[in-house]
Amino acid sequence: MTAMLLKEDTTSSDTFQCTLGNLPPGKDAVLKMSLVNELPQEADGKLRFTLPTVLNPRYSPDAGGSVAAEGSTYVQPCAMPYKFKLMASVEGYHKIKAVTSDKLSLKVEMEREEKLAKVSLGEEFKFDHDLTLYIEYSEPFQPQVVFENGDKDSEGLLKEDLLMVSFHPDLKQVSMSNSGEYIFIIDRSGSMNGDRIKNAKEALLLFLKSLPPSCHFNVVSFGSEFSCLFDRSEPYTEKSLKKALILQKTMEADMGGTEMYKPLEHVLKAKVKKQPRNVFLLTDGDVGNSEHGISLIKSHCSTTRVFALGIGEGLSTSLVKGVVRAGNGLAEFIADDARIQPKVVSLLKCAMQPAVTNLEVTWDLPPGVSLVSIPTELPAMLTVGQRLTFFALLKGVEMNTVYAPSTLSLKGLQNNNPITFTLTFTLSDDKKVSKSAPVNCLATKVQIKQLQDAEAAVQEEIETDCQLQSDNTNQINYLCILRLRRQIVDVSRHGNIISKFTSFVAVDTEGEKVQGKLEPRSCPIPTVSEEFVKGFNESQSAEYGSGGTLVATAMCSAATLMESILFYQYRNIIDKEF
Repeated sequence: MTAMLLKEDTTSSDTFQCTLGNLPPGKDAVLKMSLVNELPQEADGKLRFTLPTVLNPRYSPDAGGSVAAEGSTYVQPCAMPYKFKLMASVEGYHKIKAVTSDKLSLKVEMEREEKLAKVSLGEEFKFDHDLTLYIEYSEPFQPQVVFENGDKDSEGLLKEDLLMVSFHPDLKQVSMSNSGEYIFIIDRSGSMNGDRIKNAKEALLLFLKSLPPSCHFNVVSFGSEFSCLFDRSEPYTEKSLKKALILQKTMEADMGGTEMYKPLEHVLKAKVKKQPRNVFLLTDGDVGNSEHGISLIKSHCSTTRVFALGIGEGLSTSLVKGVVRAGNGLAEFIADDARIQPKVVSLLKCAMQPAVTNLEVTWDLPPGVSLVSIPTELPAMLTVGQRLTFFALLKGVEMNTVYAPSTLSLKGLQNNNPITFTLTFTLSDDKKVSKSAPVNCLATKVQIKQLQDAEAAVQEEIETDCQLQSDNTNQINYLCILRLRRQIVDVSRHGNIISKFTSFVAVDTEGEKVQGKLEPRSCPIPTVSEEFVKGFNESQSAEYGSGGTLVATAMCSAATLMESILFYQYRNIIDKEF
């Protein structure tokens, strides 16, 4: 039979690998992928969908440069012509104004009162860029409630009734701040060479010349090590700006590898010079200690917002999105040939406007209906231009019941002034509640991400404070990690959403059996018994050369086996405990 394996790349959660088993010669393979994702929203309200069609090298901190994906092999170009066809259905809950592409002409047909768009390519696709569609709705910033009934025969979240709530409040009427602290952390590793460091320098120049007059600022460069323009942030003056512009002009991608944690630690643990503090990360890809860096940002999110500018093709979107999610900021992405100024202006405008703090959500639901929020906590603040999306697991909803209207209120403080956004909807079938969206899948992804962030935070605590904590504290932390990993696996398995601790295997039981000679391959990761047998065989060979070698090798093999047995016994105890 033919088996297929799907797993997440170990170095980046936004890359997956799919291995299509053994195919008989001359046969066709059909691969169907289902991706569930919340589309990013541009500053003008358009939603962006990107279909990767260019296999760009990705930065690998272990290899120290841009390499192909983990485990991949180079395939020689084939003389056989290949074609690409695109047929897209864009279905919206509001009227669709337009579907466009920045580099291609499209054929677009509107149906169902312009709430459905059928899209195809209007020209031949050249495979020289990723395919991007921009969807423009008539009400791009309108709050939205989406409801999905659970499947009672499923497990986990898939069997629950869920609401998805999306707020994109218009906060732009508030005046911009003339003060604050702005710190720019620039990736100057070797992978930033060429257009990427050029774009990073241009972006930094725009940032520096657009800062508010009464602010403090600093520039931090990092690679294998890091260096700061100033020991601490300095006032934005003609003298300090001149010094920064000299650094900007002479910057090169000459600082070796990519170690983000140390510069972040230096910046975030320093005392805030002038509130609010805004950090801008300019990088092109995966970095060392990325999970620990994101956990560090999360621990300082009450005092510091973190924005990110992803530069170049093939960058780590999981890193960039993880940074801004933890830091309550926004992200922009710059392809090698994209215009930089609009992206920089958008980020800086958002950073210069006061965020909404003291966020609180209140519900007024029909009698007998209760809920549990996912995630369980709201962010510490909401940035201008940021979309706030959360989920509510509903209990007590009866099918075919007409409910009274429900009310949802989002409250907070902006510039110490109270603000409130209210949304009214009903759980009955009306126009204000959209049905049959993949809400459960999105909620599962959010829950997995929340658990993975918690697991990474405990890992960081163990590695940081291992020498300072008692054995009991370390044991509690290890038990906590095992519990979180078990939860991640359970949520992933029940929701059919991949995680860093799960893989999916599909077996084709109906296709033709593979013909020809089967050749066995060695197991890449030896089991405990294989290690023992290997050591025993080596010791048997050594018996004829040196008796001492035989005894030493056999004792080492026995000790290794005993440690492994004890570990598995310990792990079984932990599993039973949880």
